[in-house]
Amino acid sequence: MAESPDSDAPEAAVHSAPVAVRTPFAVAHGAHQLHGCTWSHMPASVPRLLSLHGGGAATNHRRVDYLLQPLATQGWAGAAFDFVGHGTTGGSLLGSSLADRQAQAQAVAAHLGLGTTHPPLALIASSMGGHTACQLLDTLQPRALVLFCPAAYTPAAEHQPFGPAFQQTLRTTTDFADALAWAALRRFRGRLLLVWGAEDAVIPPTVIQGYSQAAMAARSVDVVQLPGVGHALHAWLQTQPLAALALLQRIAALLAAAERD
Repeated sequence: MAESPDSDAPEAAVHSAPVAVRTPFAVAHGAHQLHGCTWSHMPASVPRLLSLHGGGAATNHRRVDYLLQPLATQGWAGAAFDFVGHGTTGGSLLGSSLADRQAQAQAVAAHLGLGTTHPPLALIASSMGGHTACQLLDTLQPRALVLFCPAAYTPAAEHQPFGPAFQQTLRTTTDFADALAWAALRRFRGRLLLVWGAEDAVIPPTVIQGYSQAAMAARSVDVVQLPGVGHALHAWLQTQPLAALALLQRIAALLAAAERD
C-alpha cells in the first residue's frame, strides 16, 4: 500500500519543536571560577534572561531550571550561575558580601555579553538575589524584573562580610526605609512581577510592600501571593505543576509585554 503524503507529519512536528539545550560555562572572579549554564534553543545566542539565586546554603542556580528551560523553548534564552559559596562554584560564604555578589553578577553578565549596549530583557531573582538584581538595574537596564520573595538590606550590611557580624546587623534591623534595593527600584521604568508566599517566615510582608511601593516609576507592577506557601517558593512550585505552569504563563506574558514596550 502506498504511503500517504502526510504519514510522517507527526514525526516531523516532533522534530521541529524547539528544544532547549543546557550549556555550562565558567567565569573567573578573583580566586574563584563562577560556574553556571545557559538555556537556549539556538547555539551561541546571547541570553535574554539572567537569574540570580538566594543566599540559602543549599541553594544553587539549578533551582530555576523548571522556568528557564521552558522559557528558552519559547525564544527567551536564559542564564544562571552559582555565587561563591554555592553549588558547583563552591568556596566559602565567609568573606563574601552583598557588594561582592554584585561584582560576581557583573562579571557573569560581562562574560555573557550583557550590558548597557546589549541589556538583558529581564532579571529573575530570588530572596537575597532580589537585592542584587535591583543593584544591577542601572548597569544592565533590563526591561522586566521578576522577584521571588526578595530580601531587603540597609547600607550598613552592603559591605559587611557574611558571618556573625552580618547576621547581627540583620537581626537588629527593623527599619528598611533606606534599603539600597528600593532606592534603585525607584528609578526603574520597566515591568515588575513580585512573587511571594503568604506564609513566608523569612521575608516580612512589609518588605514585599516596600518593593511594590518603591517601584513608583515602573510601567507595571504585578504581585502574586501564593497562599499557604513559605519562603522556599521554587521547591514548592516544582511539586505543584499546575501552579508552576500558571506562573510560567504569567512570566511569559510579562516578557512579551516588555518586548513590545
